Order: sequence, then C-alpha cells, then structure tokens
Amino acid sequence: MGYRSDVKAIIYPLGGDDNLLEYDKLKLLFNTTFQDVFTSWGEDYFSWDDNHRALIFDANSVKWYDDYPEIKKFLKFLEDVHGLGYEYEFMRIGEEDDDVETDRTGDAEGYLYVSRSIEVQF
Repeated sequence: MGYRSDVKAIIYPLGGDDNLLEYDKLKLLFNTTFQDVFTSWGEDYFSWDDNHRALIFDANSVKWYDDYPEIKKFLKFLEDVHGLGYEYEFMRIGEEDDDVETDRTGDAEGYLYVSRSIEVQF
C-alpha cells in the first residue's frame, strides 16, 4: 500500500475580482501549455472555482514522493505558473502526525490552512 498523503494546492492571480483577464489566461495556459499536467493526473484532481478565480488541485491518499514523474511535473507546474505571475499555495499532510508540508509564494493570500481534530474510534 505504501505511505499516503492528502495534498491540496490552489493557483490564482492576485487582484481578486479585478483580475478576470489573468484568470482567463490561467485557464487557457492550463488547457494548452500545461495540458500535460492535467493529462498525467486526470480531471478528478482539478477543479475551477470561478467565484474565487482559482484552480484547485485536490488529491487524497496518494503516494507523494518527489521522484515520481507526475509529482515532479506538478511541482514544476507550480514553479512555472509562479514565474508567469500567478500565486500558489500548497499543503501536504502525511500519515504521521508531524508530517505536514506547506509552500506558498510570497504574495499568496493564505487561503489554505491545516485543521486537525482528535477523534475517538473504538
């Protein structure tokens, strides 16, 4: 089975409602220049939030190892879109209690956060 992680990332232009043009450009880039990222993961992992103008990546219970090809491709995608002027936020929660990884660009808004709870399971 292997070690599994839950991963979430959001990519968006700064400026919120004032930046519709950049959001539309991000959609175009994702469907052309970055189509290979979409293809390697599949449509179940990506969604568009038109109200908040963001691309959302959501993967649960995946083997997230930096040397896996699809992981390398996704992390390169984050770097590339940031180089084009977009912000991103990334979080990964592993199976161990202290295994939390976060990354965000300098001007990111801070929309992602980790929330844990304690549950009883008999």
